[in-house]
Amino acid sequence: MTAAAPKPPEEVRLALPELLDTPADQVRAGDRREGERYADEDFSGAGLAGTTFSECAFERVSLHDADLRRLHLAECGLRAVEAAVLSVPRSSWRTVGVAASRLGAVEAYESTWRSVLVEECKLGYLNARASTWTDVTLRGCTVEELDLSGATLRRVALTGSRIGTLHLGGTTLHDVDLRRSTLDVVDGLAGLAGAWVSETQLFELAPLLAAHLGIRVG
Repeated sequence: MTAAAPKPPEEVRLALPELLDTPADQVRAGDRREGERYADEDFSGAGLAGTTFSECAFERVSLHDADLRRLHLAECGLRAVEAAVLSVPRSSWRTVGVAASRLGAVEAYESTWRSVLVEECKLGYLNARASTWTDVTLRGCTVEELDLSGATLRRVALTGSRIGTLHLGGTTLHDVDLRRSTLDVVDGLAGLAGAWVSETQLFELAPLLAAHLGIRVG
């Protein structure tokens, strides 16, 4: 029996305990930080590779050009975060909420996201090549370019979001819901297998699908 709808992402349930306000200059690369709040702090250019944050909150924080390779986030909330360049390749995100943030180029390739909610954010270029996303929701977001080449997505929903260019070369999709999003350009149409689109989106994609399949319309 064919499913009537994709399986939705599991809801992100983030309940942080009482947090300790902590200045950015106390955090070092490879630290394991737990139960802390970083408010109105500047991490710009900081070397924080391999750092783990558990049950932490980032509020009105700058992360521009910080080295966050192999970052681990578990049960963390980020609000009003800014970065012209956010470098988080090979990072791990589990039960994370990102809200009302403005990010330019986000290097998040080869990363693992599980139970992640990104809402009301503006992103320039999100490089998630060869990443694994499970139970991820982008809600009310604008992304100029989203690169999911070689990625694996399970139970992912783009809701009320606008994607300028979506790259899907070599992507594997399971229960990916694109029906309530706007897709301006899709590159790598074969990667759409496993996604759900609306009838309107299918009509808009028809010329690209015809060209991809070598169908002549006249």
